[in-house]
Amino acid sequence: MYIYLNNSFVPKEEAKVSVFDHGLMYGDGIFETLRSYNGTVFRVDSHIDRLFGSAEMIRLAIHKGKDELKEIIYQSLKINRLKEAYIRISITRGEGEIGLDPDLCKEPTIIVISKPLTPFQEEIYRSGVMIVISAVRRMPPDALDPAIKSLNFLNNIMARISAKDKNAFDALMLNAQGYVTETTTANIFIVKKGLIITPPLSSGILKGITRSAIILISGAIGIDLLEQDILPSDLYKADETFLTNTSLEIMPVAGIDGNLIGDGRPGKITRRLLGEYRSLVAQETGYNYR
Repeated sequence: MYIYLNNSFVPKEEAKVSVFDHGLMYGDGIFETLRSYNGTVFRVDSHIDRLFGSAEMIRLAIHKGKDELKEIIYQSLKINRLKEAYIRISITRGEGEIGLDPDLCKEPTIIVISKPLTPFQEEIYRSGVMIVISAVRRMPPDALDPAIKSLNFLNNIMARISAKDKNAFDALMLNAQGYVTETTTANIFIVKKGLIITPPLSSGILKGITRSAIILISGAIGIDLLEQDILPSDLYKADETFLTNTSLEIMPVAGIDGNLIGDGRPGKITRRLLGEYRSLVAQETGYNYR
């Protein structure tokens, strides 16, 4: 495996950063996770736009243009001979003396990792997953804007630990007001009486690329969708629930906190959206789902 690190590709074993890198010391940096299908990165421009948006919000100068970064991503796939891949872009403030002042770092550290992606077995999409509601609350937007995909993921990691403790697939976090936000890595949707509902951005969630695609798909196929606050009690009463992110695509949720959603099987709207989403992926990338 070859890793892109600061202007060159190096073997995985040689991909190292300084102990004075502010990404390591303070979590000062940003990232994006992408997925390639058949050698084409799905919605690559949307991911890069979001990355640059995160950089602007934390006043991090990337020193590379969007097209140049896109070329690096595709070079990473080529040099690693990958078609279906998980791609991770990390950009830190860079190496600098100890201290919080961003000006201590002169150049950002840019890392691009591409590795083979093994999709989830289709059986899991037919059965759904179990999640739990974590006692760990989502970081308030006025403390850290959720639009920033920050390297400091400790809040999510603590929630994920609570999921592991209960042998759950993932953990859902509430905001300070007690409303549903998202899981540690995915946006969430519920279906009630044919209506799709998902938390609004104002609740403190990331504007997911897959989430945005589902909102557009829902409108295109004539299924009503609302962005509104969701209480935990709404989850338990939902007919269907599903998660979305780049790697999962659309993952049905069979139950929450040990309570089955609907009859405990993926519902017809969830299944239809998954089919429509995969049709969109196939159209844009030429990927053949088998």
